[in-house]
Amino acid sequence: MTIRILLLLFSTIVVSCSTIKIGAELIAVDFDGNALLNNEVHVKEKLLEILLDQENYTMTGYTRKTISPKVERTPSHFHSFYIVTNNDNSYFALSFSGTKKWFRSTGAWAINTNTDVLSYHSYLYENNEWDVQKIPLNKGINTEKTLRNIIYKIDDNNIKYYYNDHINDENNKENCNTALQNTLVEND
Repeated sequence: MTIRILLLLFSTIVVSCSTIKIGAELIAVDFDGNALLNNEVHVKEKLLEILLDQENYTMTGYTRKTISPKVERTPSHFHSFYIVTNNDNSYFALSFSGTKKWFRSTGAWAINTNTDVLSYHSYLYENNEWDVQKIPLNKGINTEKTLRNIIYKIDDNNIKYYYNDHINDENNKENCNTALQNTLVEND
């Protein structure tokens, strides 16, 4: 199966060194898309819980290298995610992801994916090997409106994952970058 995936990878995209490296990294990742999809209901529950106490939470947006600190970050290959922080300084990562190791799949919102947690931890406490960068906003993120947008997206089963949506926008498709762009509401 891995050889078939590699052959399809090479035949379906423009081959470049970074594309080959991304494909190899993607295949090597231990990934359970069914768990991601099944856990989305818990993500929604957590976000609804936060809405009840929203004045005690803030959200920030970040970008980073895609699936590994070894894969070069480029204008077309990067990942976007939120950090939701409580007033007690506890936090969790929130992002949109594909549910299969492929270019198109069902998409799901997830809390604390391994790569989001590892990259954010590296940003805060280590050498920032994932090249995490805070998304600059003048007035910060409106937590209530942004969470409501994400919950709406979770409820909309028509949204699918397309890895390149931030470059080639397709109807009813998002990736981590366009999902963040389409849900983020800046404060007035």
